Amino acid sequence: MITKTKHALLALLFLTPSSLLFAAGNSTNEAEIDQLMQVSGLKHVIESFPQEIEAQIKQQQTSNPSTALSNEESKLLFSHFKSDIIYSSLKQHLSNKLDPQSLTTLLAMHDDPLMKRIITAEIVASSSKTEKEMVTFIDTLRHTPPPAARIKLIQQLDRAAMSTESVLYIMQMMILGMNEMMAGRDGEYSAAKRAQQQEMIANASRLLEGELRQQIVMSMHYIYRDFTDKELKHYITQLKREESQHYTWTAIEGIGIIILDAFKYGMKQLLQLRNARAV
Repeated sequence: MITKTKHALLALLFLTPSSLLFAAGNSTNEAEIDQLMQVSGLKHVIESFPQEIEAQIKQQQTSNPSTALSNEESKLLFSHFKSDIIYSSLKQHLSNKLDPQSLTTLLAMHDDPLMKRIITAEIVASSSKTEKEMVTFIDTLRHTPPPAARIKLIQQLDRAAMSTESVLYIMQMMILGMNEMMAGRDGEYSAAKRAQQQEMIANASRLLEGELRQQIVMSMHYIYRDFTDKELKHYITQLKREESQHYTWTAIEGIGIIILDAFKYGMKQLLQLRNARAV
């Protein structure tokens, strides 16, 4: 399940750093917000995210039928995992986090020719069409490592973009949401149960972090293979700016909230369905 979860999340988060350098403002900045979500690649991610989520949950149904959601339960969940719902919810969440000055700064950042090239490369790398090429590239990389300076640079990029941390956080929200939905289905949902699950998921994530970070860094070597060290150093500098750091995490937080809300919606629908049948 973790492998499938990671694969689904990479489609989202390997637009990482630039696709997460989005934010929103108040209603008077709506056009600018839409523009930023477009040029940053976020809109592209949102359009494919529901399919990735559905594929991952269906994979769980196949690999572990005893704990999987039923077809009926899955339909209730997927009814809330729609691109337009995700887009509007995330936009609203971020609208409370970015002042007009920060929005202007981020739009100017994305207008840079280098940034545009990087975003294009990230979008292309997120496509399933490049998966085979990426796997081949990484396999070659294992036998012929890049220079030490390049390895260090990519590691710095992973840290500056919070790539690994982002994947882990969203993966935690997906697992927690699914567990809560199944617990609610079985009548076992409680605050104590949720706290216990959160602790278990956090502990499991810590065990996975090293391996996941290594996999992500290897993939980043592929994504940014056509960029010079100088270009990546400039990119890292941009990512370390206070505005970028703060709103990268704000974006990840917003996505996590949306995931949990979708599962809560599904759980609520399940309870209503069960109660209706009991009458």
